[in-house]
Amino acid sequence: MQNIKEILTSINVPSPAQDIYMALLENGKATARTLSHRTGITRTSVYDHIKILRTKGLVVERSIEGTTIFEIGDARQLSILLNEQAEQLYAQQDFLKKNLNNLIDKSQSLQPKIRFFEGKEGVRQLLKDILWHDDVTLYLYWPYEHMLDFMGEDFLLWFRDRRKFHNIPILTIWAHPSGKVKKHIFADDDKDVERRYLIQKDISSMGYIIYDNKVAFMSSRKESFGFIVESVEFVSLQKMQFDVLWNIARKK
Repeated sequence: MQNIKEILTSINVPSPAQDIYMALLENGKATARTLSHRTGITRTSVYDHIKILRTKGLVVERSIEGTTIFEIGDARQLSILLNEQAEQLYAQQDFLKKNLNNLIDKSQSLQPKIRFFEGKEGVRQLLKDILWHDDVTLYLYWPYEHMLDFMGEDFLLWFRDRRKFHNIPILTIWAHPSGKVKKHIFADDDKDVERRYLIQKDISSMGYIIYDNKVAFMSSRKESFGFIVESVEFVSLQKMQFDVLWNIARKK
């Protein structure tokens, strides 16, 4: 039934109205009073949300011996509404595709921007930002063990696969006390990855990724945060520092 709620979300049915729809779907027709008991929604609010469902054709109203009864409508209406939503999204996507470059130009500013992200899910979202960029190369300072512990193997492999799909190459520096990480989850990397190893006794637990006109920083699990700095000058400075480390790092 979770899939039904996801469909209802997709067609812009608010959460309380979803609860009412699911109560009717699972337990059959009911009065507003009964729906209030089943869902914990006040009787007055039940009527408000029933109105939303009726407008979308998802719920019908019947009068039986003077009592108003509600029940779900034809379930095929879900498919109709979902198709309508998909068509709207396709039209919006087509508009965005045609006008994206113009919108990007208008959104660019000399004023630097900083965005903060909290917790594991926040930092994962930070990394997903990278996948929206075309024709970029990623420059990473990557404390592998800390990132693996924080982000998790499944997510890092997912990110690797999506990066490959978008043809985004990377140059990455891995710091390690011995100068080499002997075993890691990226053993089957393609030629689009060039990795160098830096002998570093005190490894930073924080990593960064330079891309486009942005630098993304990721902490370890201990502090669980990240941020993106969008600034041409800052990127230039960070890239200069990355190049210094890249030139002294070992290829193997």
